[in-house]
Amino acid sequence: MRKANFTGKLEDLLVEAADGWLAGGALSGPERDEALDQIVDWLGAGIVLLAIAVPVLAISLNLPLAIAGGFYAASVPLAACGLLAGTGSLTAGRLTALAACGLGMAALAVSTGGLGSPFLLLAALLPFESAFARRGLRCVVAGLVASAAVVSAAAIASFSGVVSAVPANATAATLVFLVVYCSARALSLSAAPRVVEEEPVEDEEPEAAAFDPSDIFDRLPGLVTLHDRNGQVIRAAGADRKAFIDWMGDPVGNHFLARIHISDRIAFLDAFDALRRGESRRRVELRMERLGSGEPQFSHLAVDLMAECTEEGAFLGAVVQSRDVSELVENRTQLAGAVAQAENANDAKSRFLAAVSHELRTPLNAIIGFSDILAREYFGTLANDRQREYVGLIHRSGHHLLSLVNTMLDMSKIEAGRYELVAETFPLSESVENCVAMLGLQAEEKGVTLTKRLARDAGEIVADRRAIQQILINLVGNAIKFTEPGGVVSTDIERAGDALRIVVSDTGVGIPKDQLARIGEPFVQGQNSLSRNYEGTGLGLSLVKGLVSLHGGSFLIESREGEGTSISIELPANGEGMSSGDVVHDQMLAFPPRLSAEPGKDGNEQESDNDATARIA
Repeated sequence: MRKANFTGKLEDLLVEAADGWLAGGALSGPERDEALDQIVDWLGAGIVLLAIAVPVLAISLNLPLAIAGGFYAASVPLAACGLLAGTGSLTAGRLTALAACGLGMAALAVSTGGLGSPFLLLAALLPFESAFARRGLRCVVAGLVASAAVVSAAAIASFSGVVSAVPANATAATLVFLVVYCSARALSLSAAPRVVEEEPVEDEEPEAAAFDPSDIFDRLPGLVTLHDRNGQVIRAAGADRKAFIDWMGDPVGNHFLARIHISDRIAFLDAFDALRRGESRRRVELRMERLGSGEPQFSHLAVDLMAECTEEGAFLGAVVQSRDVSELVENRTQLAGAVAQAENANDAKSRFLAAVSHELRTPLNAIIGFSDILAREYFGTLANDRQREYVGLIHRSGHHLLSLVNTMLDMSKIEAGRYELVAETFPLSESVENCVAMLGLQAEEKGVTLTKRLARDAGEIVADRRAIQQILINLVGNAIKFTEPGGVVSTDIERAGDALRIVVSDTGVGIPKDQLARIGEPFVQGQNSLSRNYEGTGLGLSLVKGLVSLHGGSFLIESREGEGTSISIELPANGEGMSSGDVVHDQMLAFPPRLSAEPGKDGNEQESDNDATARIA
């Protein structure tokens, strides 16, 4: 930006006054900077003309006429400033100043002798002043035209006989004015910064261009509006200003507020009032009405309001940046609808499982009871062994189906957050003994050795006895099912700090590494050529994970295909991690829990190509 020809406090005052003239205008960027410099020059010229014209004219004219002439000379730049600030046109302001100067000189020449007036020489200054204002051929031509118009007016007045006599000392006053003018102009030219062109130096990178922040608002994304303290828009900028104005209209004045959806205006006004009360910034989302008949009717905007204050903290207005987020809002709405639909489907599935499970239990109890009566031959001996075999199959199948139904019912309760835990203190060894006693016959019939090892310091645990029993039965039952005859299934109980660790391991078929991450999902089993031959729905480990999670415990599974599987569970011994029914649902949204790597017992990561370790949070 070109500096004014005045320094110190006077220059600061002139710049502040010029900025005030342009405060409500529509100029921005380089055009506003040029207009600001021009107004500073004109204001300075007005002060100089008032200081020079009065004493110079007093040499030849009486004092009232000299004062009137001085005020007229000073009013010319002020009139040009007002026209420039009002219209934003530099050309209009400069032409107005030139015309007013010519008119004043013509009046002075006619009143002091017409063509014989020494003051007529001042008309020669008009082309120079026009060229100084803006260098260019058009400006010089305009100055010459104005000078010729002054001479023509003096000539017409002289030939018409309406001129006054040449006053005394007019020549001396003219010479004094020319000397003072030339001196002032020489000082202004010498004070102007000179641009020295330096020859480029080889092997040196050119200096980076200085960052010009004058048009920073035009570089910001979206629409940037400047609001005064009353909320009126005094300027619009922004990289997307044209696109916004195309569907919004000109936001200057109160049009910005008028375009906001009527139900969102309160939010915007409240945010603006918060800035007035001292907040530095606010953000709101608004719906803005679109002009015309196009679709959609409204655009969704994310609006950031930033306060502009004086150094003393007085509120001046706000800078408001608006960005169109209609697509984001639409995606958010679609996502919310999809989530609601998924939640409804999940709830419907849980309700279906619960309802079906309840309905199946009644006939299953009858099937099991009646088949048990037939098997015991309470009402007569069966005719042959084939009948006894079929009755036994019906009885065992009924028990198996009832166990499956109970598992599905428990799963639906866990997912719905309605599984109730009853905390009590009991030795964990009792649950292990009961589990071994219940599944010992099954292991013996299959030819699998069932062992248990209990640490002396295992002690008691605070937990739900039924849930712990179900965890052990599911884990040991799974291990027996996937272990070939001659294999071993072990159950170990040990203390791990403030927790108790249950480890169930087997020498069975193992789990493929690529399937290990999915083990524990409902209705999923490890799929390989061997495990496909085993019955089951894949709900056992899912139920175990859910029950362990309700107790605030952790789950670790390690397996090598063809070598066996080891499942380790840690439960807080004091029961502090147990969840109530109203908390379980939030914990089970990610059911089944995700698997992540777990360090080995010695504190180091252990992993090989044939070994997979996963931990469930």
